[in-house]
Amino acid sequence: MNNKILITGASGHLGGGVLAHLSNLLPPAQLVAAGRNQQALARFADTGVTIRSMDFDDPASIEAALTDVGTLYLVPTAAPDRLEQHRRVVDIAARSEVKHVLYSGVIHHDERGFGPAISDHQHTEQHMAASGLQHTFIRNGIYLDAIPMLLGNALESGVFAYPTAPHGVSWAARADLAEATARIIADPKHHGKVHQLSLAHAVDYVALASSLSTLTGRAVIHEHIAPGAYEQVLVKVGVPAGLAGFLAGLADAMAQGVVLQPTSELAHILGRQPLGVADVLKAELARP
Repeated sequence: MNNKILITGASGHLGGGVLAHLSNLLPPAQLVAAGRNQQALARFADTGVTIRSMDFDDPASIEAALTDVGTLYLVPTAAPDRLEQHRRVVDIAARSEVKHVLYSGVIHHDERGFGPAISDHQHTEQHMAASGLQHTFIRNGIYLDAIPMLLGNALESGVFAYPTAPHGVSWAARADLAEATARIIADPKHHGKVHQLSLAHAVDYVALASSLSTLTGRAVIHEHIAPGAYEQVLVKVGVPAGLAGFLAGLADAMAQGVVLQPTSELAHILGRQPLGVADVLKAELARP
């Protein structure tokens, strides 16, 4: 009977968070944690969740992992060829007993020209839509958890240099996105839809720098830097060229208003107010 729900990337932050919440919403025996790192998945075995090996580059392992699976939740990978990987998983799912596939991408509005940081998600959604499978798109705001990485040495230098996003960016904490995604998976009324999950208000980089200043007592300002120059800075500090281009493309997309969809849907699904910028910054600053 193909009633199992398989979670890919269950050893990661998002997939693992989704699975942890799902274990409280549905019978653990109905859930499957899939990934390459079996040791990292072992913590779920004690809860009654089934653990399966799944390598996106190994079709046979994908086919085996999808046995008795009726619902697949696909977490995007971080591999350079992730679009090819996503398509492979969807194609195999369409040939199996899977009926419904859910995918966590990024907020977008079908814009073009911003590189794989955006287009990989768009193309994955298009492939899912053409697969014949029932599909649910979960489009997430940028992780608030990524803010420390974006800020770089802003606390030391007093300058947060990043391409300006004049209309702000849609953000959300990864923990809130994981909980909301689990609720979407568990409740059929949310299926077959496009969900835009973010804070109800956009946050620009001036406000972000101001929040950091208020919390630390150190003056931090935002300074615009062109996306091309930002990519060069990343390469200069040791970021591999491919990743630097990916990050610069994402910064440009945010600057052009691509990742922008203020909505109350995240709060509605959670049944509470999601974490905000100050909450995440406080938690990060409290780390030893």
